[in-house]
Amino acid sequence: MKSMMIRWSWPDWVVFGIRIGWWITQVIGLCRNYTNELPMPLWASIALSFLPFSIPFLIQQFNRRWYLISEIVLSGGFVIFLNLYSLSNVWGFIPIGFVIGLLSINKSSRWTAFLSIGVVPFIVCTVTGKDWTEILFNVMLNYGIVFTLGYAFQLAILAHNQGRIIREQNRILGQHVVQIEQMTLIEERNRLSKELHDTIGHTLTSIIMGMESLRPAVTGDHLVRLDALLDSSRNGLDEVRKHLHQMSMPSLHASFTSSLQKLVNKFQDTTGIEVKFRTMGDEYSVPNQIKLALYRCLQEALTNAARHGQATFIQVQLHFESKQLRIQIEDNGKGAEQLLPGFGLSTMKERMLELSGQMSIHSDPNEGTLVLCTVPRHENLQSKIRIVLVDDQQLIVDSLKMILDEQEDLQIVGTAENGKAAIDLCEQVDPDVILMDVRMPEMDGIKALKVIKEKWPDLRVIMMSTFSEVEQAVTSLQNGAVGYLLKSILPKELIETIRLIHMGGTSITQEIAEQVFEEMKQQSLRLKEGGGSVGSNPYGLTRRELDILEQLFQGLRYKTIAANMILSEGTIRNYVSILYSKLGVNNRDDAINKAQEEGLLGKASELSGRYIR
Repeated sequence: MKSMMIRWSWPDWVVFGIRIGWWITQVIGLCRNYTNELPMPLWASIALSFLPFSIPFLIQQFNRRWYLISEIVLSGGFVIFLNLYSLSNVWGFIPIGFVIGLLSINKSSRWTAFLSIGVVPFIVCTVTGKDWTEILFNVMLNYGIVFTLGYAFQLAILAHNQGRIIREQNRILGQHVVQIEQMTLIEERNRLSKELHDTIGHTLTSIIMGMESLRPAVTGDHLVRLDALLDSSRNGLDEVRKHLHQMSMPSLHASFTSSLQKLVNKFQDTTGIEVKFRTMGDEYSVPNQIKLALYRCLQEALTNAARHGQATFIQVQLHFESKQLRIQIEDNGKGAEQLLPGFGLSTMKERMLELSGQMSIHSDPNEGTLVLCTVPRHENLQSKIRIVLVDDQQLIVDSLKMILDEQEDLQIVGTAENGKAAIDLCEQVDPDVILMDVRMPEMDGIKALKVIKEKWPDLRVIMMSTFSEVEQAVTSLQNGAVGYLLKSILPKELIETIRLIHMGGTSITQEIAEQVFEEMKQQSLRLKEGGGSVGSNPYGLTRRELDILEQLFQGLRYKTIAANMILSEGTIRNYVSILYSKLGVNNRDDAINKAQEEGLLGKASELSGRYIR
């Protein structure tokens, strides 16, 4: 009872005060006017008066409709009983009429007006012998006025509460808008920082590499000028890096948990809603794009809990798990049987899908809402990609090393000048990706590729060449390479290609891609015509490409395939593009028909070790 009364609002206390005042008045009237005509002693009459006070009070806490019925029957009946023995007057039911009007705001409770204004006053007046004129124009009129005052008082309370809720929601919305502006600024500054890094930074790097390659051919005064240009270019590159670092907001480099804790604290101080924040597991480094996405999801979930759910308590849990990062926001708000997909929820889902993650929402009426956002802990996002460079030209190695070392997620773990040295180096450093020249002394790239794929089938090898030679590209792919690039590739494209291949993709320079796949197709046809065995996978499809082909056959969309394979939608599109090129088709329907004709469906699990998984 005590905990229930603590939750009362001031209108509840008004009702309680009126009812207890009415009961005390009835007890005083009994004590002052008691006569022997009453068919019970005074103490029994006082005990009887307690029933119309206590029983409706108890029922009110659980059911409004039954409370109104009990109030009219018990309180009205008690007033009629007292008037029957001249121990009260016709106005004894007035305070209860006000309370009933106050609590009859719903349309389903309008019937109480007829009983409170008409039936009870009429019976009271009949018992006391009032004439019809007084009953209609005095008693019932006054009871009607009191009931209307109670009803109007409740409307005023509702209007006041609604205004307070609107003001509170506007305040929360204002805070939300300010936070969105701040986060949008952070995202835009980081996007500009990345774009400038990938354009100006790489351009200056390429200029420096080009001037360094001209050094052997320059002499005399020209060499002095070349050194001055190199110094100027290097200083300019350092200035660009310094400014790009300043553009990045400090909060992005702070601990992820501390960033979320600050958001929670600010939200709690602003709204007054209690928020409990907990972290589970050992915190590890989180990339900025994941930080921003989960930060925005938490921000949106907190705002929705306050504005729509009207929650008073929110619990936030951040789970650092071995394979995924999960944030869970649960509130005690009013919930909903079906949540409408608004802009905020749609944006949250899109952010999760872009990171190969997912978002789910669980809500029931009066049971609160649970928002769950998960992002896989991709190896390429959580640790650096270990790269080995293999080329007999030291200038090329140094140039590639200069470009790749600038990337936070790339790490050069070793260099080699020929295929044999590359094999020995792989034994020592265990790389993720190898960038290897095709033509080298002692052991060329293709021979080294065969040995590497036999020893380490899962190692990702990218072959690089100065010229576009179709036969070399075909041979490289048939021996297990997952990429064939020209050394003239732009630095930005090279970096993105390494990341794509590390995530399981393949890449062939566009200059010869169609010729390569056409040659592979012709080879398989020649084998068929000659009666040779082409195996179960004549198009050189990787296991992952066959998996995607299966899902295309099932009619799944790119987003669904990306979610199933824990990859981004862009990566799936790259896979599909390469898949179409290998099959020599232009669309999904042609690819499915080709796969059915060639018996490629269901071959993913049969793919031998020489194909890349």
